[in-house]
Amino acid sequence: TTGSPVALVSRSSLKLRSSPDILPEQNEDIVTDAVTSRRSVLNRSLSTLAVGSCLPAFKANAEESLATDQPFTVLFTIQLDSTKPEELSELEIDCHPDWAPGAAARFKELVELGFYKDSPFFRVLPGFIAQFGISADPAFNKQWMYCDTSDKEAVKLCKQPLPDEPRKVPNKKGTLSFASSGKNSRRTQVFINLVDNSGLPNFLDGQGFVPFARIVRGEDILKKVNDEYKGNVSQGKAAYYGKEYFEKVFPRLSVIRDAKIL
Repeated sequence: TTGSPVALVSRSSLKLRSSPDILPEQNEDIVTDAVTSRRSVLNRSLSTLAVGSCLPAFKANAEESLATDQPFTVLFTIQLDSTKPEELSELEIDCHPDWAPGAAARFKELVELGFYKDSPFFRVLPGFIAQFGISADPAFNKQWMYCDTSDKEAVKLCKQPLPDEPRKVPNKKGTLSFASSGKNSRRTQVFINLVDNSGLPNFLDGQGFVPFARIVRGEDILKKVNDEYKGNVSQGKAAYYGKEYFEKVFPRLSVIRDAKIL
């Protein structure tokens, strides 16, 4: 899946200007003005880490072997308010391998690994999307999101991106799709459609974003997910430092405290 969530914006304008090594000072993806125009904000909304050619070519049959035809349900336990750790809310998600088998299999694998535990909603744009998928654990990010190309052994452990899949259902309100930075680049980041984004004004369907799941319980809590930081989180720094970066620089983010298969 490729492209911008904004109509008529070129695909090339969305790729992060970052080194594959993801050194924090080289990976700035920050909207400095919270009242920046909608077009400017959305231009940054669905980009994920650009990893260039640091990884070997993806083998489609490897991902296909993970796919399952059986639907499954994921439960997110979410802390909406950073000052109230005792107050937790639940979000129940039905995943549909028949919509996108590769995406469903990848999401299931990441949930079972604990990748999303303590992962925040790091980009929330009201009337558009809520995005998550950078782990609180830097070791996970190093394996799944980028590779340290200076370490040959570490490169061997790096996980490959997903190949693109055809879209079977629209990006309606409450559906989940993987974010991307270009062709065959889906990795760990997922966004929830807060509104119907299939057509005007965002045209996500036409740009290849592929839903693989939908919310079946708790959708109302998305209205309470903290949106004060908009698109200001640096994905590179977040991936490199993980929880430490989130808590020190963006302490009031809403956080997925637990994710499990029901």
